[in-house]
Amino acid sequence: MQHPNKTGIKEILPIVAQFLEDPTSSIPEKYLSHPKIFHYYKEIVRYWNQLNFIIRRTLQALNQLSTFNQTADSNLQAAYFYATYRITRENALDDVIYRELNTHQKNLGLEFRQFLKKLQTFSWERALHGKSTLERLSIEEAVPSFVIIHLQPVMSFEFLRDNLHFMNAIKERTEITVRINDLDAEPAIIESIQDALTQKQISIRQDPDIPELFHVPAEKKLKILQNKWYKSGRLIIQDKASAAVVQVLNPKPDDLICDMCAAPGIKTSQVGQKMRNSGVILASDVHSFRMFQMKNLKKSFHLRNTHLINADSINLPVNPGHLFDRVLLDAPCTGSGTFLTNPELKWRQNNVFLTQMQVLQRKLLKTASSLLKPKGILVYSTCSLYPEEGEFQIFRFLKEFKPSELPNWLSASYLIDDAQIPGTGRLFPAKNNTQGFFIAKFQKK
Repeated sequence: MQHPNKTGIKEILPIVAQFLEDPTSSIPEKYLSHPKIFHYYKEIVRYWNQLNFIIRRTLQALNQLSTFNQTADSNLQAAYFYATYRITRENALDDVIYRELNTHQKNLGLEFRQFLKKLQTFSWERALHGKSTLERLSIEEAVPSFVIIHLQPVMSFEFLRDNLHFMNAIKERTEITVRINDLDAEPAIIESIQDALTQKQISIRQDPDIPELFHVPAEKKLKILQNKWYKSGRLIIQDKASAAVVQVLNPKPDDLICDMCAAPGIKTSQVGQKMRNSGVILASDVHSFRMFQMKNLKKSFHLRNTHLINADSINLPVNPGHLFDRVLLDAPCTGSGTFLTNPELKWRQNNVFLTQMQVLQRKLLKTASSLLKPKGILVYSTCSLYPEEGEFQIFRFLKEFKPSELPNWLSASYLIDDAQIPGTGRLFPAKNNTQGFFIAKFQKK
């Protein structure tokens, strides 16, 4: 990534400062299409605790930490975080960093120059000496100790470390997955898109497990976004774990299906694709803005069998006599399996957030059960690595359901009381090269 020009830095520092003031904030939407600003914001947020550790150790060595804690506002702190990222991650020279920042950050003085010079001599060996295994892993993989503590009981240390590392290795990712949407298209649309991409030097290969999913080089993502097929809703960027949820649901053309937490509609559109626009999908979501987005995507994705409803799915306003053949509940969760693309979620992980999600998921599962016909199919999924949002949730509802068979390419779910719960599986970043997902499939008794 080429370093930002002065205009870019002027934009980067305020949004980093905003994150430092409020870790629950998100990057303003206007910057999502600005590659350099987006990159530096996301990567500084990704490595926040690691950068913070380096900054504080360096200031401590200079006897400046106390003064910094008392006087540095969020804008000055943002300058320190930007400088530390550029020097430790991109090997930038301290003089270069000072020139980049000095135009926009007027209170940079001698102490900041001393910090930049000292930063060049930072030693991980010295800094981590005496740290516990938990502390070292937290700092090295830039993740809160909360995440590690909650995953240690269900993962070996090596597998835990591998998954955390994968979810940081955005630069090491070699492929992305795209879905070819052939709804209401000529029969040869898939071959036409493959040929068109090949002519543009974009290699493409079909996924062995999900036929509508294809793998393309990650370095070609910008070309995909600029492609006419993407703009016309024929190419959809979708992680394999997300697509796997719909593959497990296995919708049939004449089904009546409820997608309970549907927005912005990527999975819903895949359900419609598999149904060939026949049958009926009721897609609900509580978030009005996301439903507005879904309304636009519905047209772009050529969906005609889907009815949208902006409602709280816990109390879905449907006639009690209208029961569904299949219910998809891709439930709100902590997002602990999505740190690769959503690094800001790392710093929201705590007991309060997890408990809130668990309570919400239980209520949604109760509603999902009530919406199903006898022998109807429920697929429950979360993009979380925590057992509290997967196996433990399903365990409470086993009396109402019997497990359905899952594809053998899913990884095994966690052991609960030394046994795996039938009908449940997982996808792991380090093993499956996807986001971290829990997927369960059950039939109502």
